[in-house]
Amino acid sequence: MFVGFLLGRGWRVLALTPKPADLQERLSGKALADLAGLQILPWDIPRRSVPYRLWQRLVRIAGGWCAGLRQPSQDAHSADPEANYLEPVEFAQRIRSGLQHTKWQPEFIFNMYMDLYRTDAKRWAQFQSLNTLPWAGIRFVPAVSPKEAYYAIPSLSGMCFLDETICTDYTQRLCTKRFAYLPDITDTALPDTSCELVREIKQRARGRKIVFMGGAIGGNKNLARWYELIELANPGEWYFLQIGAVNVASLSAQDQRARDKVLRSTPENLFIKEAYLPDEKTFNDVIRASDVVFAVYRNFTISSNMPGKAAAFDTPILVAEEHLMGKRVTQFGIGRTVPQDNVQMMLAGLSDLSEHPVAPEHFQAYRDAFSTQSLQRNFFRFLDQCRGLIA
Repeated sequence: MFVGFLLGRGWRVLALTPKPADLQERLSGKALADLAGLQILPWDIPRRSVPYRLWQRLVRIAGGWCAGLRQPSQDAHSADPEANYLEPVEFAQRIRSGLQHTKWQPEFIFNMYMDLYRTDAKRWAQFQSLNTLPWAGIRFVPAVSPKEAYYAIPSLSGMCFLDETICTDYTQRLCTKRFAYLPDITDTALPDTSCELVREIKQRARGRKIVFMGGAIGGNKNLARWYELIELANPGEWYFLQIGAVNVASLSAQDQRARDKVLRSTPENLFIKEAYLPDEKTFNDVIRASDVVFAVYRNFTISSNMPGKAAAFDTPILVAEEHLMGKRVTQFGIGRTVPQDNVQMMLAGLSDLSEHPVAPEHFQAYRDAFSTQSLQRNFFRFLDQCRGLIA
């Protein structure tokens, strides 16, 4: 999407991605893949020479042998929370390697996945030693305070977030960097005709109000309360949908017990499909066919695109009253907020939405605020600010 924004404004873009074919396919759908302003650079880093790799292996072996001679500390057995994260030095190496395949010299670098990188000072010092080009990125789940080491290196110009409050707080804490809020937009494409899954759901619902809960279903989806709500609701009035792959390992013990019970004996007014829908258009069609979206997530503090999907199809949404989602739903009036553990109030919220529908202008206001145009406007304003900082 951001590549498309830049190309549309006449920028030249050097793209580094592990899946160039996917990028080409997405751009082709927008008639952008063959523009002269785009070069997709090789992702792989050239392998080191054989002597160097042998030396590095000997160093690792020796380090492990020496560590075995020392008395293990209490921390030695603790898990590294960033063990599977990406190495900042590889970020720099990919840039340097990729630039060897182009005559263009980039003015600025933008990283789309800063949540994936290790955050310690030593690794980002290594990055800085290899890369002095100005850069920025997006953090989808930022820390409460800017503790990551990359905020201290001079090449970083700033960062983008999906949360306005975090953006404001970081701006006050780090006045030498630039921070921007980007609206959390979503794909709202629909199939040409109503899909088979929707036809099956409507047939089973038999005119009852349809409540949808779906996506990636993990511990924050509040399964135990969801199933309690289904048990409490009048089965002659409400029909519930649960669609999405379940990450069982992330469920609480209570969630697992509730899920096991439901799978052993599924209520007649509950439709379960524990799998990802391969086509986003089908997922959107299901939301469009629903009367309410259930998103009363547990301890969910970050942004979500589910309110955007609900607003796209004029479907009211029920969310937890705390945190960012609750603030946005209250601000725009596109649904109701309830305590995340109060099932009685969840049912009351459903009834209230049924009796007092959301006015269309509230959905439109949300769509305007979380539109592609709004995202593009904020993104280019941020780039201008960063370029001003460099100058």
